[in-house]
Amino acid sequence: MPKAETDQTVMIVSGPLQTERLAEGSRRLLRALVVNVRGKEIVIPAHFIADSHSLPRLSQFMTDCSRVDLAGVIHDRLYATGQFTRCETDTIWRLVARSGSSRANWLQAWLGWFLIRLGARFAWDRAQKQNRLL
Repeated sequence: MPKAETDQTVMIVSGPLQTERLAEGSRRLLRALVVNVRGKEIVIPAHFIADSHSLPRLSQFMTDCSRVDLAGVIHDRLYATGQFTRCETDTIWRLVARSGSSRANWLQAWLGWFLIRLGARFAWDRAQKQNRLL
């Protein structure tokens, strides 16, 4: 996907991602995050905790985590809420990973997306089961 198209596809509305790292490695948002992806608004409330469990370990090893931080937080929130389908959520991860000034390179974004599609089914199923119990 050309750079210009990707940059226009993802827009952070609320300002940059601000988190604090918790003792067990999760991250808590210090303020709400609002992102527009392909015209769809995604709101992540302050204090949301992203644990990156929806990203398979191999994906975390093969991508530069600092370049996919925002994508990971959004992906965790969308897995938790089920706002979009799993396929849409995983595609949003790839689009966000390829956006912004510190974006992942083409290979990292596509490889990360591919590994998420292969390995995150369990995280999705677990989140959907939790949503049904609420």
